[in-house]
Amino acid sequence: MNLANHTTLIGSLLRDPEYYQAPGAPARAKFTLLQRPRLAEAGQPRDPQARQLTVRCVAWRDLADKTAATLRANDRVIVVGQLTQRVHQPPGESPRLLVELTVEAIGTLL
Repeated sequence: MNLANHTTLIGSLLRDPEYYQAPGAPARAKFTLLQRPRLAEAGQPRDPQARQLTVRCVAWRDLADKTAATLRANDRVIVVGQLTQRVHQPPGESPRLLVELTVEAIGTLL
C-alpha cells in the first residue's frame, strides 16, 4: 500500500452505484461521492461560500459486488482508497485528465 497516496473520505453517494460485469473482466462498481463541509453549529445554515467536493470512485471484484448490492443513493459512507489519474480521449475530442479514487474499503456511517 502506498501511504503517500492513501486517502479517506466521508460523504454521501449521489446516485446508486453503477455495476458492470463483462465476460472475462473483473466486476466493477462506480459511484460519485459528495463531500460537504460540516455545519458550524447544529441548526445553523451551511456557509454558502463553502465548497462541495465530488469524487468519482471505483471498486473492483468482490468489493464491487458488495458495494452494488448494499449501497444506494444518499447513503453516508466512509471510503478508503488511493487516488489515481489517467488520460481519457473521446473520439474527436481533446484529451482529458481523469482523477478517481480506487476503493480499498468502504462502509456505511452509523
